Amino acid sequence: MKVYLVGGAVRDSLLGLPFHEKDWVVVGATKEELTDKGYKQIGKDFPVFLHPDTKEEYALARKERKTGAGHKAFSFEFDKNVSLEEDLERRDITINAIAQDDEGNFIDPYNGHQDIEDKIIRKVSKAFKEDPLRVLRVARFSAKLKNLGFTIEEGTKKEIKDIVNSGELKTLSKERIWMETQKALETENPEIYFDVINECGALNQICPLNSIDTDYLSKAGQEETDTAFRWACLVSPSSLVEEINNSFNTPKEFKEISVICNQIITFKGLDSISAEDIIELADKTDIYRKEERFLKAAAASTFCTKSNSKKELNWKILVKCINDIKASTDLKEGKLIAEKLKEDRLEAIRLYLSKL
Repeated sequence: MKVYLVGGAVRDSLLGLPFHEKDWVVVGATKEELTDKGYKQIGKDFPVFLHPDTKEEYALARKERKTGAGHKAFSFEFDKNVSLEEDLERRDITINAIAQDDEGNFIDPYNGHQDIEDKIIRKVSKAFKEDPLRVLRVARFSAKLKNLGFTIEEGTKKEIKDIVNSGELKTLSKERIWMETQKALETENPEIYFDVINECGALNQICPLNSIDTDYLSKAGQEETDTAFRWACLVSPSSLVEEINNSFNTPKEFKEISVICNQIITFKGLDSISAEDIIELADKTDIYRKEERFLKAAAASTFCTKSNSKKELNWKILVKCINDIKASTDLKEGKLIAEKLKEDRLEAIRLYLSKL
């Protein structure tokens, strides 16, 4: 039995990047041999084991065969005679198909180290096209490695388009699509992920967009690392923001901030702004209970609109001005209390606007 470090830890160590997880492949062993050593099996489709002490993941070397359409339509062979080279051959891109033994030696049958030197993202083998998820993975690695100068090899670009044209991308679950998308939003150049899926036609198969403008995301990505903030800068300028959120299966926070950002962008487009307009926006976005959420959306909106001094409001001051107004304790009837509270808020907003 031999154990090799594989995947992202090897790749990132060669690139000089930090990594937080280690994945291992085991050659020449059976499930029974690993469980006898105290490894705990997880996963149903193929056996992955947790190390009894480190809890790192160890997978038996395997071969796979496509059995139908989609990301999960594969059968796996875990014979203890499966070689390391056969296991690496099934991986997506060459820089992810490098292994390292316990003495620090690299096993690199598909020239991933050379592609690191050449700054190339290249498919490992013809099996690349069998898994539609690889379209999104290549786009994500393109975003992750953009700042290091990496580009996608032309043959791999063609394979991506072939996968999109096959229609298999539509078999991916929304959950899996969002998982890759969120990882891309965490990179230094998240806009590249969306540029790649836009260029190859994948975007249109995921959501109701023929194209997407990534300029706002690019600008925001240089200053903000918050992924919900970045997502809002990408999708909020679109009139289809809610449809996009549903298509990507975005989490609640991402949906709420992007929709509020969209409402603020629409608000900024008004010819004139009154206290009543501001109260209407406050009611729609629930400024009163969700002040922090609104302010994040407002900050994101500044990347999506051109500055107009006549309409630039200091939302932090204005929201505090609104929320500092408390309900009257002199009135007893609920309707009268609400009316008085609204009028007091309007008066505070008018006073704020008069000072602009």
